[in-house]
Amino acid sequence: MAIKWMLLFAWLSLVTTTASAAELSIDSGSGRAGALSWGAFQVDWRPKQGWQFRISDLMLDGEQGLGDWRLDCQAGPVSGSLACEDGRLAWILDDQTMLEARVDVASDADHWQARLSGSGWQLEARLPMATPAELSAELVLDDFPLEALPARILEWAGLSMLAGKLSGSVEVAPRQPARAALLISELALDTVDGAVAADGVVLALDLQLELDEDTQSVTVALEQRAGEILAGPVYLPAPEQHLQLSLQARRLGPDIISLQDIRLLDGTAMRAAGQAELLLDEEVWVLNSLALDQVLLQLPGFWQRWAEGFAAQVGFGDIDSAGRIEATVAWSRSDGIQARAWLDAIELQDPAERLALSRLDGEMRWGQRGLDSELSWQTLLVHGLPFGASILRLAADAGGTRLAEPLQMPLLDGAVVIEQFSWQPADAGNEGNSGGLRMDARIKPLSLARLTKVLGWPEFGGVLSGEFPGIVYVDEQLRFTGGIAVQAFSGTVVLDDLVIERPFGTLPALSAQVEITRLDLLELTGAFNFGRMEGEISGWMRDLRLLDWRPVAMDARFYTHEDARRRRISQRAVDNLSSLGGAGGALITGTVLRVFDDFPYRRAGLACRLANNICHIDGVARHESGGFYIVEGRSLPRLDIIGHRRLVDWPQLISQLESMLD
Repeated sequence: MAIKWMLLFAWLSLVTTTASAAELSIDSGSGRAGALSWGAFQVDWRPKQGWQFRISDLMLDGEQGLGDWRLDCQAGPVSGSLACEDGRLAWILDDQTMLEARVDVASDADHWQARLSGSGWQLEARLPMATPAELSAELVLDDFPLEALPARILEWAGLSMLAGKLSGSVEVAPRQPARAALLISELALDTVDGAVAADGVVLALDLQLELDEDTQSVTVALEQRAGEILAGPVYLPAPEQHLQLSLQARRLGPDIISLQDIRLLDGTAMRAAGQAELLLDEEVWVLNSLALDQVLLQLPGFWQRWAEGFAAQVGFGDIDSAGRIEATVAWSRSDGIQARAWLDAIELQDPAERLALSRLDGEMRWGQRGLDSELSWQTLLVHGLPFGASILRLAADAGGTRLAEPLQMPLLDGAVVIEQFSWQPADAGNEGNSGGLRMDARIKPLSLARLTKVLGWPEFGGVLSGEFPGIVYVDEQLRFTGGIAVQAFSGTVVLDDLVIERPFGTLPALSAQVEITRLDLLELTGAFNFGRMEGEISGWMRDLRLLDWRPVAMDARFYTHEDARRRRISQRAVDNLSSLGGAGGALITGTVLRVFDDFPYRRAGLACRLANNICHIDGVARHESGGFYIVEGRSLPRLDIIGHRRLVDWPQLISQLESMLD
């Protein structure tokens, strides 16, 4: 194809130099030259007036449309030459102007010289006539406005917006590497899907490209000096020190590219060095291997700049951190991952007080089978539960990652013991294997008095213990397949079918079945400052559901036992139950209410079916008035508390209850 074009220009030069008075007009239909094809081709030349060149429907390989090209040139100073003064070049693609430029072309005995210029850019080229391969060219950019790029280019790049200024130069010289030194300032962009965005970014790029028979390589040095970048979950605020990335890429064969001397430096937050390899797989370049020999992560800088976006996705934004991590990583498509990490004095503190970790040290090793590790920490706080110093030892085998020995975490005067633990990644090729975490645990008896005090709850006595076989954590859902038994208030509280969704994320949800058996009412009401009641109470909360730890649905019923030895209720408890049940007051037989401090009762109870923020209330029996007994009296002075309001606003009821307990 190059020979054909050279013959055409040689013939044009011959015609124009030997017959200056002649005119030339070529107007052809479709044609082809090598990989290029076109729908129409036209050349018009007139002595002392200039020449025009037009080609339309230009195609590359019959697939890639290159649009229409037009060049209008005034005659040069030498009559009859192909020189061009103050010419105009236009490229139109799909009715969009992709390029407009002024063109000046001149020649001497040995060289062609051309200059193209537009708003904020200029390209100069020099082509020896005898050796066309020894082209030299320089592109100079001076605050070229990126927003001036055609909309089609934004579409190709998947961008909905692009702005900024581009300055610098690109140089090509014979037998020398091509070089580029570019500075992008005030860069702002946004992708169509919103996954990548930038604002106020300043980037410096130095590039050196070698393309010859022996070498095909490129050396890149990229530096971010200012601005913020969002790429998926990674949000990079403006760097305090320049973020630097450098590498050398060398093509080793038609389908292999080696990336050497990869270096990433983000101030004191992160440092990494290594090498990688790209492989051409079905016409797409993919990562074939990666080896990072030196990785240093310094907290809090690394957490704030690289990890916080991922943590925020699971509800842990704004974590305070400290410590240091060193690591090595080796990964390949054939062998998987081999990595080691050393943790030194890691500290994590959640401002919302859901999680706190102090003095985490140890080593972690990843391999094809899973994770081996030995980690220790000084304290661990989870939703207010203060666990003491512990050591976690994990081992990997063919089944995944498991506990090498039971993990015992001290908690007040007891402990949580994890007897069995296993973790497997989800197997995309096996629908039956959803992966996740599975463990068996138990609670060594601990004092509820100490636990409730630490959690800031009303303090009450009793012991908390339990066996938790088959705890499963999959897809942000923590499921307890065994029941939890709590010994409190001289009775028992049992939780079954306990499931917690998003336990550490936003809007955590809990569902469970709760059964309580013969709690001592004197201990219970004394702990919650509700007013004194004596007797025993049992009941249930079926289909209980909490959202953000607040009840949103349940079918609950609580009732006293008539065989309890003492059954009495104080004046304050009467007032509170009357208010909660919508009774408006108590019915008294044979006396005046305020004369007595407490009253005997036969039975008492209250039920609530909660749905859509409405509590459907009931008592222990129907009353002849159409209401329901909340408390049914006995003996003298006989006291009955009768409820009449069946539907109660749940937030209002909770507000009432909180004010009673203050």
